[in-house]
Amino acid sequence: METKILEPVGYSKALENLLNIAKNVRKENPNDEIILLGGLLNAESVKKELEDLNVRIVDIPYEGFVNCVNNTDFDSIVLTSPYGVDKKVIKALKKRNIRYYETTCDLVKGKIKFINKYGRRHKIIYVCNLNTVEANYIFKTAKQPVIVYDVNNSALAKEEITDSKFNKPSTHILYQSELAGSSFDTSLEYLKALLPYARVEELVSDENAAKKNELLEILDEENDIVIFAMNTSKRDEYLLDYYHLSTKKVLYAVIKDVNEAMKVKINGKKRAIIITDGSLPKETIVNISFYFTYK
Repeated sequence: METKILEPVGYSKALENLLNIAKNVRKENPNDEIILLGGLLNAESVKKELEDLNVRIVDIPYEGFVNCVNNTDFDSIVLTSPYGVDKKVIKALKKRNIRYYETTCDLVKGKIKFINKYGRRHKIIYVCNLNTVEANYIFKTAKQPVIVYDVNNSALAKEEITDSKFNKPSTHILYQSELAGSSFDTSLEYLKALLPYARVEELVSDENAAKKNELLEILDEENDIVIFAMNTSKRDEYLLDYYHLSTKKVLYAVIKDVNEAMKVKINGKKRAIIITDGSLPKETIVNISFYFTYK
């Protein structure tokens, strides 16, 4: 069976970048203490890999970073958060001559750069879950203000953004990278309806945006089966809607490993299109692809 894996594959860009740096640092410093400054978002597998590398995760609020640095041993090595770091933390690290490596991924850097570039003259609405580290760290490191649309408490933002001054192309809607549930989709649809002239910045916000577009371009409903390879508890209806497949008659399956792939009925389809969300390691995705190739 023909298989097509939509790139990028494996963990999210933030976590993949962090792991690559951590592995290189451990290889060069086999006996030194390595500390990751800040928590991780929905990343139990990555936490296990960091634990195997003997990297200690200091899961504290961003406000505690400088104090943590000031109490860190001189001989330790610090990995900054993949979700962003500001000059105060870097200054504290340099002041104490602590070796450090910045691990902020390009996607997060892109969001911060976008906020800093347009935040002064334009309106930026950021749809997020304020209980997650990604959103909080970005807000702490960006220099320009944003209007926070918290999906868990959206009423706080609704009154402000209903003003007609927001319904214009100079209003930009960013959102949290993580595919985090139907509340995100509901919030985005609400904002699109309320502010039809505002711009939803998919390519800036979502590393899966390009994959979604590619899927729609190449999908042959008659001959393809779509394999959602991801470690998720989200409803199938939400996944189909997220990938713009809710109105299509498409054969699909949601799996997280080869054992589950073995249970999939392909019903005579000729090609498996494999799409991931960053929750599984690349090795698992490759193994799933091999299974369908030789099925």
